[in-house]
Amino acid sequence: MQRLLLYCLLAVTLTSTDVLAQDLNETIDVKKLAEVVKSPAFQTRVVGGEVTTNGKLGGYLIALRYELNFICGGTLLHDLIVLTAAHCFLGRMKIRDWLAVGGVSKLNDRGIQREVKEVIKSAQFREEDMNMDVAILRLKRPMRGKSLGKLILCKNHLEPGTELRVSGWGLTDIYESGPQKLLRTVTVPIVDKNTCRASYRPKDWESHKLFDILLKVNLTDSMFCAGVLGKRDACTFDSGGPLVYRNQVCGIVSFGIGCASRRYYGVYTDIMYVKPFIEQSIKVLLAKR
Repeated sequence: MQRLLLYCLLAVTLTSTDVLAQDLNETIDVKKLAEVVKSPAFQTRVVGGEVTTNGKLGGYLIALRYELNFICGGTLLHDLIVLTAAHCFLGRMKIRDWLAVGGVSKLNDRGIQREVKEVIKSAQFREEDMNMDVAILRLKRPMRGKSLGKLILCKNHLEPGTELRVSGWGLTDIYESGPQKLLRTVTVPIVDKNTCRASYRPKDWESHKLFDILLKVNLTDSMFCAGVLGKRDACTFDSGGPLVYRNQVCGIVSFGIGCASRRYYGVYTDIMYVKPFIEQSIKVLLAKR
């Protein structure tokens, strides 16, 4: 969710997350965190990557616009289906105002534009902690073109250390305030869950407010972590974009604290965990042709 500083994966920096809360019934108050964490370091962007083109990536990356403004990235899975993050739709519920744009490398390119017909989010999605942060879009008309490509869903669970690719139009500098015009990409390794959990564990020297909030961070089973601390991560305006392994989408950019933070890894939605929901949603949406 771009308006909250916690969600640093909104741009294109790679990181990963794990279950951290000591009490899983207590979830983070993100709005309170936004009040506590006001440093530019607690924002979001793609860090440590390079400029690329959608064509070089495979043509699968979709730019999602709301009321003509770029909001999130997405993944083309089918001529009529786009995968993204559920948090992208918070406060943006007018389906008629959403537009999916394919085949673009520069955000100001026209590309192949399609209106969105329907959106399905998991009933288990929670704004408080981003559990089940996944959404499926059904387009009004098929998105086809020579510049386009598609990804398949992740086939297997991946081991820590496995390198994946994240791409998007997210921030590249903590002092920027909007999406990048050029598409960037970077590779990030999956991080062991215990390591990721430790990165979010509150320290004694932290302010009382931040300490209390971090105690309630709930990294659920629907999430995993990735990234290289201080070097490679996703950021603001990368949200909803894919984390890719060998032409498979294995993660969705979800949230984090800062971009390429020296302390916190990035958090992604785990495709293997949410795969049953995705497959069932696609089946339902395509049956409505």
